Amino acid sequence: MKRCVVDTSTGGLDYYPYPHHVKIIRIKLFMHDRAYLDGLEMKADTFYRIMREHPDVVPKTSQPSVGEVIQFFEELYQEGYEACFVTTIASVLSGTHNAIKLAIKEFEGRMDIRLFDTKTVCFSEGLFALEADKMLQEGKTFDEIEHKLDQMRKQNTIFFAVDSLTHLVLNGRLSGAQAFVGKLLKIKPILQVQDSGHIVSIEKIRNIKHALESITNKVKEYTHGKPYDAYVLYTGNPGLRDYFLEVLKRELGLENLYEAPSTPVVGAHIGPDVIGLGVFIKEE
Repeated sequence: MKRCVVDTSTGGLDYYPYPHHVKIIRIKLFMHDRAYLDGLEMKADTFYRIMREHPDVVPKTSQPSVGEVIQFFEELYQEGYEACFVTTIASVLSGTHNAIKLAIKEFEGRMDIRLFDTKTVCFSEGLFALEADKMLQEGKTFDEIEHKLDQMRKQNTIFFAVDSLTHLVLNGRLSGAQAFVGKLLKIKPILQVQDSGHIVSIEKIRNIKHALESITNKVKEYTHGKPYDAYVLYTGNPGLRDYFLEVLKRELGLENLYEAPSTPVVGAHIGPDVIGLGVFIKEE
């Protein structure tokens, strides 16, 4: 049986430099009266350069339609694939998961399509797809893959700091009144992707460097001394990234981490001034 793993473009696998076999369902980005496919027609470096050069631009995003997802799987079917294990961005963050769920009904009796909500985003989402791909290449069943990913889902989070509230306001993620207070007090919120997939503010700090240092304390609290894997998440501010790398080495002893750019679709909602750490606690 010919099988494959599928992920949504928000998992950032377009930027992953190592071999894998994951297929990608792409979410759309709208900018300058044109639609772009995330990671294919609009790359992260180009997107964040545009955002810096044109701060008045307010990009929008759109999930793929059910028809487009059906076409995606139809093409895989024509290529001979009989089964697909699909990982997605958190269903509470995007309607993409539900669009895929609806599309799958069209393939009942033709393809075995297993849908898995990672309840996260960015490269954390991508890591679920990479693990599924690895297990698939080892000949594991979908049940075995889902069991392993379910365990991963219980042991990961993302902590990140936002240096500018502008795009959170422009995209409706933060009210204008809140933004005014934030700018007045120079608030730098620390946010966390929680078990449910929701992104919540867990602390507000007035200095971005202090916020990044606070993230290291939260990582210590979250891991409770257990071994863990981590990666750096960023959205196009090299100065913040370089400072954060120094903090991670000094406070957590972490270095030579994989640095994962957030895709344009993610960056459209959180802006170009975000930095953080994705954490996966290792199995004991």
